[in-house]
Amino acid sequence: MSFKNKILICTLLFTLVFGDSKTKDIYNDFFNELVNRKELVAQIKTKLGDSEEAGFALIKMLDAWSKLPSGIMDGNLIDLGSFDECYGIEYNNIYGKYCLGIIQFNPQTEKYFKVFGIASRKPRPRLLLNPEPRLMGLGDDYTGLHFAACVPSTMSAAEIPGLFKYTEDFCYSKATEPELSARAIVTITILAIFLCLVLVSTSYDIALNYFKKEPYHELLIAFSFLHNGRKLFRSSKNSDQLLCLNGIKAMSMMWVITGHEFSNVMFAPLSNFFVLQEWLNDPANMFIMGATVSVDTFFVVGGLVTVYTFLKSMDKGAKFNVLLFYFHRYLRLTPAYFIMALIHLFLLNHFGNGPLWKVVDVELVDSCETGWWSSLLYINNYVQKGTCVPQTWYLQVDMQLFVLSPLILIPLYKWPKIGLSILGFLIIGGCVSPFVIGYVKHINAGMLNNEDTEKFMTYYYAATYARFGPYVIGMLAGYFLYKIKTNKIRIHLKSWHVITLWLVFITGLVACVWAGYPLNVATEEDRWGSSLYLAFNRPAWAVAVVGVIFLCVSGYGTPIDKFLSWSVFQFLTKLSYSMYLVHICVISIRTSLLRNNIKFSSFAILHVFWGDFMITLGLSLILCLTFESPIIIIEKYLFHRSEKTKASKQ
Repeated sequence: MSFKNKILICTLLFTLVFGDSKTKDIYNDFFNELVNRKELVAQIKTKLGDSEEAGFALIKMLDAWSKLPSGIMDGNLIDLGSFDECYGIEYNNIYGKYCLGIIQFNPQTEKYFKVFGIASRKPRPRLLLNPEPRLMGLGDDYTGLHFAACVPSTMSAAEIPGLFKYTEDFCYSKATEPELSARAIVTITILAIFLCLVLVSTSYDIALNYFKKEPYHELLIAFSFLHNGRKLFRSSKNSDQLLCLNGIKAMSMMWVITGHEFSNVMFAPLSNFFVLQEWLNDPANMFIMGATVSVDTFFVVGGLVTVYTFLKSMDKGAKFNVLLFYFHRYLRLTPAYFIMALIHLFLLNHFGNGPLWKVVDVELVDSCETGWWSSLLYINNYVQKGTCVPQTWYLQVDMQLFVLSPLILIPLYKWPKIGLSILGFLIIGGCVSPFVIGYVKHINAGMLNNEDTEKFMTYYYAATYARFGPYVIGMLAGYFLYKIKTNKIRIHLKSWHVITLWLVFITGLVACVWAGYPLNVATEEDRWGSSLYLAFNRPAWAVAVVGVIFLCVSGYGTPIDKFLSWSVFQFLTKLSYSMYLVHICVISIRTSLLRNNIKFSSFAILHVFWGDFMITLGLSLILCLTFESPIIIIEKYLFHRSEKTKASKQ
């Protein structure tokens, strides 16, 4: 942004609050509120009294208020004041009450932002641009200045005088601290029971190892951290496994977390908010803005593994039971998900506090209250708003595709030509469906340039009928990989074929990430371009991913295959589901605990990523060992026993 534009913005900043030319009066009112605050002092004195202690409490309250920040021309539109100073005030059963308020810009501010080139397609952080009116009690979606007030807990937000608008939604006080509810106590009890199971089972396992004895029953060590930890850290080199998938899934999960780090920082209190537009306009950053294709990698792998394992099990003489097929899947995913839902619903509010803590309520708690039951039935993306554990929209889509998969699996096994024909038809449908949706609903290519993000999510991004393309491409790949691994199809490629294919697939991966750049920075709707992008970009990504897998499995990518099969990636892949459930919670809590503004830069966010990643890794390890691994052991025992029983009856 040029210096001239910054001066113009600084001059217009206060004028645009009311949309008139009374700049001098607005400046006077604004500085009177920030500096003099005579009316406020008088009101607080009536609440506190005239004693020496009351005077000290008054001084602390005024000191905790926001001050006029520096760097407004760079987008420092929020000052958080001193949350802890205000929150810690206690006098005569009256507590400090911290409130975050806003001066709302006039609607014409949007026009001036575009004129000055700050945000022709500006990012939409939830605090600064209020996409959800309930956050700051506003009915409109305009940028504003956000400042903090500190008043006695007996004063309501509506009583706070001045230009800023305060609501109880963003007020915090010890007087209104949430107490542990009966449901929270039940949740803690459930977690405590599992902790006891872990302690007893692990102690028993340690004793067995010390005395070199076998367990009396395998279920007695089902919750042992020692037993499950050994499995978790043990690497496999089974030739039947597609080991290169480990590296692909592990790196994709890290990419997902990185993308969420950057998307979440746009909701944080930034001291250089206007620099976001420059960052978004830089094509080098498409690595982050195009990271959504990492989810399609999981769709590809999901479809591929479903077909591959199904055909392998049928070769071994297994009988296909649809109900057990569904039950295995539900039991595999739901226990850890259920525990995370309980934590989100009843315990998350007690994990901390801060100026932005109500964001945790809106994003993680409230959405879980409205959507917990449909989320656990994996139908939330069609039944109601508010996904419990918000990133698990993917689980809804993946489970629905899994439920429908027998319609392809059975024909693919019994009548391969029919099954392959169905897959071919679905692959075409996977391109046509998003094109029609994008064109009819006027959906732009990416989230950032969609004015209506809810429409983008509802009709395209979280809709099974718009996202199944990569999954069925993965299913087709799973069929041919099964043929290759069982030597029913042999592939012989010359060196120049191999080099050419690697170049094509790697170029395809890079192209799919950067292809959306012109659409992301476009200032006007490109209906055809966006629809074509939605139709072909994700399927093209899926084809490129499948190509890499084929070359690795066929023995034509030894160095890359060895890297992707690295034991570290095997370990991370085993934790990937737990990491997926945990990481948004970690990122959101860290952001909501902020007491000061942060300066946006790519290096700063990547630095933060590694801290969040390690915390996520540690929590995921606990979640996996406590809820994922034991369920797998219990499930294997139950079904193995039932098979033995059937065999004995025969």
